[in-house]
Amino acid sequence: MTTPKDWQAAVTGRVAEAVRRFREERGMSAQDVADACAKLGYPIARSVIANLENGRRSSVDVAELLVLAKVLDVPPVALLVPVGEESEIEVLPDQVYSTDDALMWVTGELPLDYEPPDDTVEERFEEVRKHSQMVYALLKSISRTDEHRRGAALTRDQATREFNLDLVARFDDIIGDQTLGLQEFRAQMREKGIRTPSLPPPLTHLDLVETDEGWVHVSQAPDAPGARPASPEELEALMKTRPLKRLGER
Repeated sequence: MTTPKDWQAAVTGRVAEAVRRFREERGMSAQDVADACAKLGYPIARSVIANLENGRRSSVDVAELLVLAKVLDVPPVALLVPVGEESEIEVLPDQVYSTDDALMWVTGELPLDYEPPDDTVEERFEEVRKHSQMVYALLKSISRTDEHRRGAALTRDQATREFNLDLVARFDDIIGDQTLGLQEFRAQMREKGIRTPSLPPPLTHLDLVETDEGWVHVSQAPDAPGARPASPEELEALMKTRPLKRLGER
């Protein structure tokens, strides 16, 4: 069981990680952030920011969160809910939810534990909405990974190259989790009898499933588990014999 102190530390840790990530993405030092906070009229010392990012602070107050969000040019909710970074979080002590559900709750769009009645128009709208959010988050992660990969390839500075490669590795892990999560969600939609929306070209291969005869589109083997996406080598081999554009759901 999570203790109140442990849960508070976890929430603070998520905020601290978000502050560090957005600060580094914007090329700001802790002193830059401190100076910008002071200009807004709510000083937050560089040492306070450093202690937060290094885990030496166990809490962060609402005023600090709002000022840091403004300085880092992100909505405050981005410091609370790691959308596109983690698939689920402990929203309340011992209560773990998907980041999508957490975001909807924090922004006031839906209550926690909200479940629309089965087999209703409301349920179908809700499922499609969640699906769109998951696709957007995955595409965003892929785009950011490509940016950092290009940054590593183009720079001559070793420190900058290593920094970009580290971010690529982190995003690759996130992409893996998001990919499997999207596949599982699409499978759940099909089980409910909801027609899954078409995937954009960069993600079309996620509807391939492995069977005894090889990789096929899920529409041709709806009961196949599809526990993992096809590897680049498997996808290339499949497309040589059967163009992917012909595998769309009917």
